[in-house]
Amino acid sequence: MKKPLYVILWLTALATTPAFGQDQTPIPGGRPLASVQDKAPATLTKFDLDFPGGSPNELVAAIQKSMGHPLNAIVPIDYASLTLPPLKMKGVNVAQLFQALEQASQWNPEGFRTMSSTSFGFKAEGTISDDSIWYFYKTGRPKMPKESRFYLLTPYLDRGLTVDDITTAIQTGWKMLGNSPASLSFHKETKLLIVVGDGYQLQTIDQVLGALSAPTPAAKAKPEPEKAKP
Repeated sequence: MKKPLYVILWLTALATTPAFGQDQTPIPGGRPLASVQDKAPATLTKFDLDFPGGSPNELVAAIQKSMGHPLNAIVPIDYASLTLPPLKMKGVNVAQLFQALEQASQWNPEGFRTMSSTSFGFKAEGTISDDSIWYFYKTGRPKMPKESRFYLLTPYLDRGLTVDDITTAIQTGWKMLGNSPASLSFHKETKLLIVVGDGYQLQTIDQVLGALSAPTPAAKAKPEPEKAKP
């Protein structure tokens, strides 16, 4: 899902801030903009980047193409499918770009930066150079183990809903929350919806089915039109 325009503008403004001599005053609710940029010399290769969004590996490939230099980067398999926001930058180096990406990952929907419980980006150890080794990280809620659960859909099907109606509502909830989809399978003979996923994914299913179980107010009968008197 693409980030709002203000996120891209923030990335551009932050990424073009000089690496040295910058104001280290903490942003309210956040932390000082001081991390990899403090270890980055002014000799880092500058480049322009127009990244439409995609996985961490796709971002690495786009940087290498724009920079004209190989980028040493490690992306753990668990994070390989994570979707990063679009990045449009001019005259930046990798330290500035990755610093901006980290800050943008802590942006909340209202546009105010806070101490986010989640963040992601690329980090490197020691003095930064064009040959530094970057590794992708993600912090936030712990990864929950997967489990299987069975939901009897008969009460919902008897009310006129279809399996597709129910699963579409569930998948929409996952998408809006930014959760990856769990495995769904409907067993026609028993009318069971079989799900394999983590606690966050299963919680969405419980909420959807709970909402569908809520009683609906009876529709008021329309008054019959009065018959014309003879």
